[in-house]
Amino acid sequence: MLETRAGLIEVALGRKAPDLLIRNMRLVNVYSGEILDGQEVAVWQGRIAYVGPEGKAGEGTEVVDGKGMYLLPGFIDVHGHADFITNPLSLAQAILPTGTTGMLTDTHDIAGALGIGGVELMLEATRDISFRYYVAVPSACPPLPEFEGEEVFSREIVEASLGKPRVLAVSEVTAWGRLMVPEPEFLAKIVSAAEHGKRIEGHMAGCSYEKLNALIACGFTSCHESITAEEALNRLRLGLYVILRHGSIRADLEPLSRLVTEHSGPDTSRIMLSPDWFSPMDILKHGYLNYLVTRAVELGIPAIKAVQMVTINPATYLGLDREIGGIAPGRLADFMLVKDIARPDPAKVWVGGRLAAADGRLLMDFPKFPATPLAAWRKGRVPRSPVMAADFAVKRDGADKVEVPIIQMVNKTITKTVMRTLSVTDGLIELPPDLMKISMWSAQAQTWMKGFLGGFGARIGGYASSIAHETHMPMVVGSNDRDMAQAANRMLEIGGGTVLVEEGQVVGEIPMTTGGILSDTGVQETAENWTELNEYLHKKGCPFDDPLFGLGFLGFTGLPYVRITPSGVVDIRHKEVIFG
Repeated sequence: MLETRAGLIEVALGRKAPDLLIRNMRLVNVYSGEILDGQEVAVWQGRIAYVGPEGKAGEGTEVVDGKGMYLLPGFIDVHGHADFITNPLSLAQAILPTGTTGMLTDTHDIAGALGIGGVELMLEATRDISFRYYVAVPSACPPLPEFEGEEVFSREIVEASLGKPRVLAVSEVTAWGRLMVPEPEFLAKIVSAAEHGKRIEGHMAGCSYEKLNALIACGFTSCHESITAEEALNRLRLGLYVILRHGSIRADLEPLSRLVTEHSGPDTSRIMLSPDWFSPMDILKHGYLNYLVTRAVELGIPAIKAVQMVTINPATYLGLDREIGGIAPGRLADFMLVKDIARPDPAKVWVGGRLAAADGRLLMDFPKFPATPLAAWRKGRVPRSPVMAADFAVKRDGADKVEVPIIQMVNKTITKTVMRTLSVTDGLIELPPDLMKISMWSAQAQTWMKGFLGGFGARIGGYASSIAHETHMPMVVGSNDRDMAQAANRMLEIGGGTVLVEEGQVVGEIPMTTGGILSDTGVQETAENWTELNEYLHKKGCPFDDPLFGLGFLGFTGLPYVRITPSGVVDIRHKEVIFG
């Protein structure tokens, strides 16, 4: 680094030729909020050496004519999920040409799938690529150990993880209710993260004002779960960085944009934009952070402020503003040329001074993300095999009818409890035409815990998946016990993923070769496979825009109101098993 800084001094003073010089462009200065003409940018050994008028080229300098376009810093996703469905290397390849050059990614999905080995795999596989991945590690995995199995991330493991390079934060704390007690061990992890100077990502959905205060007092630093401008403003006023979310899980930018457009000019330096997560299909349809900037401008947020929300604001929040987030001397040379700042679709993208993409086409090679065998799955995730049809029978002796709670899907992420009276024949609960069974493997009980599912719309024979956010215990849904068993066995045979079986025939499958949750294909192929199964489910009657995503969230205890877990069906609000 000493030699690099010495070289940058020489280039800045005109005594050494830069490697790259960008001229004839309009510089978007995110520090001052200005757009400057007559500026040139000189790069040497991957860093910016000079910004100002009349940069000096020399022998061997590559001179790029900006043709009057805008030069913007590379975009940074401050709250990504590169460990879910699309693997991080395929994701980076897809979004680099759209101008996103860096991301803080959660790892609670791959941790749920592979334990601490999943975090280590993410760090190792993304270490030497032309994309800047930073990592947040879980503090609670699983979110509710009393229902989902023993805690994977002890205080010692969390503290050791926080010391690793590129680990900048504790990933979103979906189990924040446990801090209201508070649980001493859990609170100790949060305090340790704060003492390490790490960010603590909030997931404060449905949090009252008093509880919001309590969590910020714990050390929480940001939240992406606001769905109204008022909620976002409350978080901002209490000292949080606020992430305006607009992606595949929720698209709330229209109401959230009023935080900027309808209030009396709040300071926007602590406001950021993130999709939270984009499905492969939405990446192909929209792009990535370039789409969020475009949408923000359409909703009335000034273009320069929208750009700051995906550049200098996240860089400052992450403590990386001396490295990335702006175009200034000493910073890494991550930037792009765009024709329209209000619609920043890049003509060219550079990472570390190297041209990474042009006109939507990636110009750099990436390795393949490593696959993992079933033996590498987190302890207890691999069920007893072969799976049998009898595993999914729901028995009740001594009655002709029984009242049971149904997991009723309200939309693809929210559920509610509906009580139903079902018939019992020969000791087995009969399944009405509008319901299906839902089952999750329990390592503790060494059996499949069962419940009933309503509201999905599509009645299918058997669907098995190793994607059940965020513990990713194998889950099976269906109306035919034989099809359910066949789907489960096939899912294990292909090394994890999703399998759909109807009347003894596999009608669709999507292998997920890393931990059972990450595809080894590119975004295009993953999207095609995902879309094919979704379209099948739509034709069968499912009303949701992404049925597979909805199924994958039926085990997520971080959302209301009732979920399938390894302990059975759990009422999340009251923290009790209501069927199992």
